[in-house]
Amino acid sequence: MTAIRVSALVLLALAASSASASTTSRSGANGPGEGLPVDVLDRVFASGSDSVRGGSPVTVYTDRAAFLAALAPGYAGHDFSEIAPGTAQPIQYTDGSDGWHYVIFTGVFATHPLYNGDGFISTDRVDDPISVATSISDPPFSAIGANVWPSDFSLQPTSGQVVITVLMQDGTIGATETVDTSGPDDFRGFVATAPIAALFVDAPEIDPPVPGESQDRWATLDNLVIGSAAP
Repeated sequence: MTAIRVSALVLLALAASSASASTTSRSGANGPGEGLPVDVLDRVFASGSDSVRGGSPVTVYTDRAAFLAALAPGYAGHDFSEIAPGTAQPIQYTDGSDGWHYVIFTGVFATHPLYNGDGFISTDRVDDPISVATSISDPPFSAIGANVWPSDFSLQPTSGQVVITVLMQDGTIGATETVDTSGPDDFRGFVATAPIAALFVDAPEIDPPVPGESQDRWATLDNLVIGSAAP
């Protein structure tokens, strides 16, 4: 098993375990979803290396304008205005000046569906992270950013934290950010000196609990940007 495959699965397991132990589902589904096709999983979790090498410097941006200014022309942006609310299977995009290919999914091996709002991405199950991943065989990108926040069962923004992890193509963790969010305007962008493999967004349950308020939090994402660092 290669370094990228091991690292990605470890990150997904950690993200799931850091959230609620509950399996609360917005759609009421009890079983697994459709999942990613095997060939897509092979593309996402593939690596030409059998060893984990050293990490690469990653600059973290909290301001969207500053992040965009650090990118080369031709980056790709998505406001997800075409996304219909409700349950969705993994979403694939190929765009940008370099034809970047990436998949947005949730859950280990994408066995659970996404559950999106009106023009933004979220998850069906409370203990699933949002994953944005590419593969070693696709054109590499070195920058990724998005608005991130926790939402409640009804897809409304709520208090809490979001934990973002950036996985590099060499199998190392490039950055981990814990964001005390105030809502959908919170932004994090990451610009690296080497190719990025994936970004994972998790929303842990609130602890300690607030009387009369659910601990459950769902990871939520919008206004995704994929690109390359400016020369």
